[in-house]
Amino acid sequence: MAYKSLLLSFALTCFIGYSFTVGLTSPNSLLKKIPEWGAFPLMIIIFLLYLLAGWWAIKGFGEHKISSIISIGFCILGLGFYAVGFAMEMGRGKASRGQYDYDFSRLDATEKAALTQIAANSNLTLQDATFSEHWHMMENAEGFRTCVQKGHVTALRFSGKKIPDLTLFSKFPQLGDLYLVDCGLTDMSDLQAPRIQRLDVSNNRITDLKTLSGCPNVGWLFVQNNQLQSDDGIELFTKLVSKDLSGNPIAK
Repeated sequence: MAYKSLLLSFALTCFIGYSFTVGLTSPNSLLKKIPEWGAFPLMIIIFLLYLLAGWWAIKGFGEHKISSIISIGFCILGLGFYAVGFAMEMGRGKASRGQYDYDFSRLDATEKAALTQIAANSNLTLQDATFSEHWHMMENAEGFRTCVQKGHVTALRFSGKKIPDLTLFSKFPQLGDLYLVDCGLTDMSDLQAPRIQRLDVSNNRITDLKTLSGCPNVGWLFVQNNQLQSDDGIELFTKLVSKDLSGNPIAK
């Protein structure tokens, strides 16, 4: 019983660890392939399996104390992470009061001017903005998608729009997430935004990762379907957690 408990609790805790690391950060993770309706049943199953592992550990304690103690430790650790995950799942899609702005009334004047120019360069206006929470920023919008918090732009998404002037993005001191998908970009040297942590420039024509050096603190980098011949320059991103360079003609 104790050995079965140890194997089950270890496997469950590994899965929980994967879910909180690769599962949350990689767009190609197995976790992202689970439909939304399947998340809650999966969490119930994991909880029940942890209870089973705990019961086996108690039953086998007399024969294998060390294995049982280790198993119980895994169960406690896993259930702690499980509780955090359950709370996140229950709160998903729900912003706390005052967390996000849903208009530009409080937006800093300098940022508003910069965003107006970026939109104009893409044949858009501020009226084409879709206000969003961070967890919806990966979704396309008819115009462009923005996340505004306490008068500052914290995330932007342009998809299928021309972005001729990257210098304007340096006007957003709180910009942490930037999505410039299919924007005809070839050289990113003018992008100087050290606060960006999540950068998606997929479906462009970028040939050199070194032109992204103006974003040294990126942790999540997505450069799929560009024209990279090598991954030279990836070492510049010392805080990188996850990257996706698929769809590039990188030499093997």
